Amino acid sequence: MADIIFPTSTAPGARPGEGSGRLINCYAEPLEQGARNSFARRRAPGLSPVATTTHNGCRGFHFYNGDLFVAQADRLSRVNIVSGAFVVTDIGALTGTKRVTFARNNKAPIPDIVCVTENGAFIVKRDVPPVAYPDGDLPQPISVTFIDGYFVFPIRDGRYFVSALNDTAVSALDFGKAESHPGGLLNAFGFGEQLVLFGPSGMEFWQNAGNATGTPFSRAAVFSKGLADTYAVAGIEEGFSSLIFVADDNGVYRLDGGYQPSKISGSDLDRLIEAVTDKSTIDVTVAVTSGHMWATVTGPTFSWTYELATGFWHERASYLDNHWRGVCSIKAFSGWMIGDRTTADVWKLDPNYPKEGSNPLVQSVISLPTVNFPDRIAIPRADFDMIVGQGLVTGDEPIETDPVCLISWSDDGGNSFGTPLMRPIGRLATHRTPVVVNRTGMSTRYGRVWRIDISDPVYVSILGGSQQATPVSN
Repeated sequence: MADIIFPTSTAPGARPGEGSGRLINCYAEPLEQGARNSFARRRAPGLSPVATTTHNGCRGFHFYNGDLFVAQADRLSRVNIVSGAFVVTDIGALTGTKRVTFARNNKAPIPDIVCVTENGAFIVKRDVPPVAYPDGDLPQPISVTFIDGYFVFPIRDGRYFVSALNDTAVSALDFGKAESHPGGLLNAFGFGEQLVLFGPSGMEFWQNAGNATGTPFSRAAVFSKGLADTYAVAGIEEGFSSLIFVADDNGVYRLDGGYQPSKISGSDLDRLIEAVTDKSTIDVTVAVTSGHMWATVTGPTFSWTYELATGFWHERASYLDNHWRGVCSIKAFSGWMIGDRTTADVWKLDPNYPKEGSNPLVQSVISLPTVNFPDRIAIPRADFDMIVGQGLVTGDEPIETDPVCLISWSDDGGNSFGTPLMRPIGRLATHRTPVVVNRTGMSTRYGRVWRIDISDPVYVSILGGSQQATPVSN
């Protein structure tokens, strides 16, 4: 018997035949020493329903004191838990459809909440519609962030303005400027003790020096790596500890602290990013579930998710789509809330909900090729090591009570797969259910690639597989 090797990180290659396996809507988690395989490929967390507003397309979130502010197309709503149920309140107009940023200061007893949209800066309160920012000295900002008691507003021309301490007042003279690289600013973040300024060709790190005039921050370091676009970065959300961003060289980088980010993407993802002409269509969304810190990079035709502890990547695609519907995130209500790109839904990223709303979350695992080039391989039987017997006692028949998987294979390097065969993966407690296919024929000189697809909403874990393999000389 020859092992069927499933990947730990997705690697499709530039063309089928170059790759070393794919993980779609599932991820590899290391198992403890002594387990029957080193890794389990588990389904990615689903999207369980939280609330539905009356406006589509999430633009941004903010959470404070039990209030979840949700910015969507031309509107701001608030979500609260009332008597154990989520309740949506329409706050008022927030004109625009593009992404927004929120920040909150430490003013007592009630802090100021600021939102920046493509139409300007606004003050946000829980019970009245947003109003225009009260200080006319502030030019049109790109975004807003908060650090050391100050609101910081980056401006496209390279300046950033700083508010008064725990106040909204802005002096026309209280600004600094990023000047190490040309091109101005695309975004700014308060990250740990640093103010990180992103431009299109470089980034600057500023620290609070207590300057009496102008900006209280002074430049501490410079790094020659720019930002792909304004929202191609995330990680300052409360509960997350690393900045993840798409850079001007089409790579994805991680900054845990200090002044030098490290590259985390490989050539497959770099090529996908490079192919995106309009970099404003790329965004990054972060979240945490079951101890896993996720960062998802999404473009018009792809979503790739990075797990910070292992460094592994997997692909993410919503039902009948080529990328993930999730966008924007925030830690709230004892979980991580996720917005929807097109609908009015607010979701929770939920590892115990194997669907996205009412849609299936199809887990696909594609193996590394089994090759004996240039000989062919006769494969009369293949067995797949999976956690079986996870059907539910009651539920939707038969997908929850008698779940199945679909197994198919490719003999042309993964360019095409044959008609899948359905195999049961076990009703409840049927832990000896075999997952086997027989009489699978002979591979070509390019070997055999296996694919397992599972849409039934039950717990799924794929450990490995083996095949009877006899080389046949050409």
